[in-house]
Amino acid sequence: MIQSDSGIEQFDGIVASDGRVVQQLILRRPSGGGAPVLVDAAGIVVDPREMELLRWPTAAEAALRRGGYLIDRYPNPAEPWCNCAD
Repeated sequence: MIQSDSGIEQFDGIVASDGRVVQQLILRRPSGGGAPVLVDAAGIVVDPREMELLRWPTAAEAALRRGGYLIDRYPNPAEPWCNCAD
């Protein structure tokens, strides 16, 4: 975690893909209680619907969930699934 001069906590080491490019992103969590956001190297905010997270630090997981970047995916009950060896 990095503390910037503006009082914003930043987590680095987050890797994401938009389906074409894999890039490293920075999570910015404003100290004033705003929603956490991911930004690219140019400082542009990344929409959670446009990226799939591939790797992130455990310490940033709660903030990523609050920002909408991590969601719990529940299995679809309509799809058959078996954990058995045949």
